[in-house]
Amino acid sequence: MKNIDFKSFLIGFLIATVAFLSIAGSKTGFLRVEKLEVVDENGNTVIKLGSADGNGTIETFNKHKNQIVNISSTVNGDGVINTFNSNSQQIVKVGSTVDGEGTITTYNINGEGLVQLSSTTSGDGSVTTYNTKGKGIVKLTSTTDGDGYISTSNKQGVEMVQLSSTSTGKGVISTFMIKK
Repeated sequence: MKNIDFKSFLIGFLIATVAFLSIAGSKTGFLRVEKLEVVDENGNTVIKLGSADGNGTIETFNKHKNQIVNISSTVNGDGVINTFNSNSQQIVKVGSTVDGEGTITTYNINGEGLVQLSSTTSGDGSVTTYNTKGKGIVKLTSTTDGDGYISTSNKQGVEMVQLSSTSTGKGVISTFMIKK
């Protein structure tokens, strides 16, 4: 291999510097790439910027090469943020419902929902909590008339108690028995 003398190195460096400064000094200059990856000192990808199905994506990875954050879009083109634990298991999703309303869901280590903050089909708020088997056990939401509604279920997800109101505005408490 031929050694490069200092004068050749200096000339090459100066040409590269002048070219870089002329590009950077331009008011219309910008960087445009299809994909950008940021790597650590060992060459491992820690951030990926790119696209999927014509939508932008941002992914971050931990030192074990596991994905920990993904910012992308749904099939409808709505934004979505997914976060993962150190083993790449999803723990939080911030996105939208099929109607385009906001929703946040947290997950347990098995990938089952723990808590979901969302909306009803009529646009009212809704909170649902789940047990370790992924069954909805408490729901705070609204009736189709827009009145408050609370429901509790047993560990199998069978509704046992409702607190709601009638169409005339009277309070109702309903309890249910399981048929054996």
